Amino acid sequence: MANNSHRFMCQLGQSMAEYTVVMAALVGGLLIANKGTCPSEYEDCIEYLLTTMHDNYNGYSASISSVHEYATDYEIAERDSGWDEDGDSGDEGGGSTGGGATTQPEAPVTQTTMLTANGGMSNLGEYDPSSGLVTQNGEVVGSYNPSTGTYESSDGTVINNVNSNDVVVDEDGNILQREAVTDCGDPAQVYGFGYRSEANGDFYDSLQFSEMDVADYCTEATYKVVARDLSEDGGRIVDGYYYAVSTTPASYIDSGPKQPDGEVVYFEQVGTSGQDASVCVVMAAGWDSGIDTEDLSDEEVYAEQLALLYEPNEEESTWIGSLDNEYYVEQVYLNGESASENDCPASRVITAL
Repeated sequence: MANNSHRFMCQLGQSMAEYTVVMAALVGGLLIANKGTCPSEYEDCIEYLLTTMHDNYNGYSASISSVHEYATDYEIAERDSGWDEDGDSGDEGGGSTGGGATTQPEAPVTQTTMLTANGGMSNLGEYDPSSGLVTQNGEVVGSYNPSTGTYESSDGTVINNVNSNDVVVDEDGNILQREAVTDCGDPAQVYGFGYRSEANGDFYDSLQFSEMDVADYCTEATYKVVARDLSEDGGRIVDGYYYAVSTTPASYIDSGPKQPDGEVVYFEQVGTSGQDASVCVVMAAGWDSGIDTEDLSDEEVYAEQLALLYEPNEEESTWIGSLDNEYYVEQVYLNGESASENDCPASRVITAL
């Protein structure tokens, strides 16, 4: 586990450099496709890149609109939801909700599975796990093997390393982002989570897609978390704090504000190589409350905090995961959410002394 933790923390420390490299590669690809120049109507190549990504993202949403006229979605199975009387759940689901059971196409909000290639820039269509078929614009365009991540089009073309993405869409095919229902405070108190339909403007809970009355509340953006094992964590970040349960029924809102399960901390630190290595991490609530801040010097307190961050024993560690940088970039640069300082929606910053 120590080796896994060290490898992941190194990846976190290099996240900004990696995104710079990726951005440069994407711009370079666009320059090659455009014979070495960016179109004159753009101020620079970065604006050209973001515009291109935005247009592809809109096309990704638009294709679902046609698919929803005919294709299957996946309904929530009628079973014990796992919610106790306090509204808490022991199971935070992050995957597809069913094996091809159909719902009414006119449902205001539904979940479906889309396939993408080339880092999400190419939309291959909607995947039906019950048949293995991929459909787009009302036609079967290919098949997908989830075991190998391979897509084969109807004309025999094979594409490897295809990604499967569960998305929530409204009746017009708009991809919806999970939002938090809050008291409008700063920082906000969270009452639940759901989706705002762009088609009709109504709000729906994130578990059963039932309509919610949020007239007396505010709604705001949430951010995904990557767990320690690099898998997607089911919780969400809201105003610098982490909530482990973010798929909630409409009734969840009536049980009052929820206590966060963790906080987001931005560590400004110096790596062992002498290079700056800053990380945006999610730490469990009260993770450093046991440090004696009165008798220890600032340097000693910082050393204790770093020791907690790098704790190699997973059973004892208070480190939950880290900000999903890819999703953060998507929300800020494609969906127009406000950027956070240091590109980390943290509740506090801890600086190397």
